[in-house]
Amino acid sequence: MKKYYVMVRFEIQKHDFETLYSLIRIFFEQEVSVYPGFISSRILTNEDHTIVINEAAWESKEKFDAFVHEIVLTSETSKKIQAFKPSRETFYEFAYLPKAKFS
Repeated sequence: MKKYYVMVRFEIQKHDFETLYSLIRIFFEQEVSVYPGFISSRILTNEDHTIVINEAAWESKEKFDAFVHEIVLTSETSKKIQAFKPSRETFYEFAYLPKAKFS
């Protein structure tokens, strides 16, 4: 099964990192992780904590779109996250490249 990936990128001030990170964690723990079709997520940041990227895997675009309409547009936590002006890109899994095995 090919997965659907969503990458949400934030460019923030260093002093906003802890607040944004906390909001993302709360949102994923309480609202995203229990939603049908959600697979996994990880939060990436640069060394200065001025760029935050949330990468999430979903079973399908349809399940992600349903989540956006039912949760993202109505959630109070999501609205607080949106205040950080994220940009979003979506991707379909094209190929899986496993780690090389050496003999």
